[in-house]
Amino acid sequence: MSKQRPSKAAGQGRAGPRTSLADWFRRLYRNSYTRGGRRIVLEGWSVKIQHRRRRHTFSLQAKSRRKAAAEARVIYETLRTEGWESVMGGGSGRMQRVEGPALTDARYWRERLLKRLYRFPASGEGEQDLAVWVEHAGQGYYFPLGVSDPDSAAVRALRIYRTAVERGWDALSLSFPRELIVGFEWYSNPVMWTYTTIHTLVARRPGSDAAEARSFPHLARVLVAEEDVGIRRALCWCIDQLAGAYAVPCDSAASFTREFESRRPHMVLLNHNLTGRLGVNLNGQVTMLPPSVPALGYSTCVDGDQLFVSTPGGAQGYLLKRVKPTRLLEPIFDDAGRPNFSASGLQDRVKMYFKALLQPRSDPEASQLARLTRREREVLDLLSKGCVDKEIAQALGISAWTVHDHIKNIFERLGVRTRTEAVVRYLEK
Repeated sequence: MSKQRPSKAAGQGRAGPRTSLADWFRRLYRNSYTRGGRRIVLEGWSVKIQHRRRRHTFSLQAKSRRKAAAEARVIYETLRTEGWESVMGGGSGRMQRVEGPALTDARYWRERLLKRLYRFPASGEGEQDLAVWVEHAGQGYYFPLGVSDPDSAAVRALRIYRTAVERGWDALSLSFPRELIVGFEWYSNPVMWTYTTIHTLVARRPGSDAAEARSFPHLARVLVAEEDVGIRRALCWCIDQLAGAYAVPCDSAASFTREFESRRPHMVLLNHNLTGRLGVNLNGQVTMLPPSVPALGYSTCVDGDQLFVSTPGGAQGYLLKRVKPTRLLEPIFDDAGRPNFSASGLQDRVKMYFKALLQPRSDPEASQLARLTRREREVLDLLSKGCVDKEIAQALGISAWTVHDHIKNIFERLGVRTRTEAVVRYLEK
């Protein structure tokens, strides 16, 4: 089964509005500007519309609020079916964006600040700290900003954007932390993955690995083979939080053999980008490297939806479990809460861990699933099999627009924000 999301061709048929007029009615706000600290309200309405991580403000031509809501809905339908070019003047030119602050103005970034759901303890950020999505030259990431004040956050977001434009992504990754999802591939068929959220660490870890090895010779060594320094530091921090283990960094394929032979790790974490150059075939599951050292592959992505799309197609089932960064190797923890790296029965322990996830859920979680309609359960079941919107629409004989509406309702009923979280909740029922 193909896991690629199909693109929507320009001018494809629409099955109807994504949201009701009442919903767009509530999203409208009066055009205004600030002068001398006072807000001046103008005639007319505006609306902010977000799609595929882009958000823009549109000034609506309709004078009445009801007609403005209908106009906003048409803009969104056009955007969904024909893309941003059609509504920003590059296509039909029917819609015009409000002229607002430029990307080099902190006010532009202030409107795009976000609060992210998951935190990374090593970054020391607070519950109210803000984040921002920054995109440049076809590449983009979420960036935790480390502050809760919108003005300060906007200034930092602008600095991030300028660094991307002026110095490139390589320099940016060394100066500012990025938020990433890391997926660990324990088993391939059925798919059994754990995943967690990290922030790349731009500062060097305190201490040295050699000093740790001399001070704690009884600890198990986990070799972390990762070329991206920020990801490597973050994963090493996660490993160091485990009872009975500490991390040994490996920064390239060229140094892997030397580090493996000299450090004699008890386990290896290996980025899939390095497997081909190392001649290692993990086959999507824990693999033993001689002499009987378990190697676990992982991949990184910018959000949970991308993680689910990257899972292999054609599997018998999908089990994806979010774990805390401080419990990175949870499937192989023993009864005492310590990771067990012995090769004996490792895959059986992993399977038992995921099998336990299929036990009946608690009453509140079961109640949330019970609130789903029959059609929503059908959509969620197909999502759990790795189907994309177009495939779900074909299987159920409905439009892709209707599928999107069902997924939105599923998110609201289950209290989740991504397809991955919805599928995990469903599979854990």
